[in-house]
Amino acid sequence: MNTEPNAILQFLEGMNGARWLILGFILLVIEVVTGTMYFLWIAAAAFILGVFMFIAPVFDWSTQLIIFAVLTGILLYVGHTHLRPKMKGGEPSDLNDRARSMVGMRVKAVADFETGRGRVQVGDTQWRALMETGDAKAGQELSIHSIKGTTLIVVPL
Repeated sequence: MNTEPNAILQFLEGMNGARWLILGFILLVIEVVTGTMYFLWIAAAAFILGVFMFIAPVFDWSTQLIIFAVLTGILLYVGHTHLRPKMKGGEPSDLNDRARSMVGMRVKAVADFETGRGRVQVGDTQWRALMETGDAKAGQELSIHSIKGTTLIVVPL
């Protein structure tokens, strides 16, 4: 029979606040590398347990693992369902959406509109345009109200 102690068991029996904080730091580095926001909550559980073990080192390694698993589950659930949507929320940016950034711009009609359809000049490009009511004359200033596909919906100023 083998009487040598198991290295993994020795490591687990030696779990203390410092080891939990080191594990939390390693998990935080993995989170920064992957950017998934899942390792963040696991790292937070390790940090919480590490701080608690510094304050009151009363639990053995098996109880610590159970507490770590429960904390991880709670933080993953709360983080994924409640905090993650708030972190990703906010107003949509016009940075990569040229169409959204054109809404409200002033443009000029290139030619007379016929039955509400025509072309307008936006910067150095001509776009197909649609007026839902009325027609525009060449050179008339219009405002972009919205966009449907590649057609600008314009209104008179």
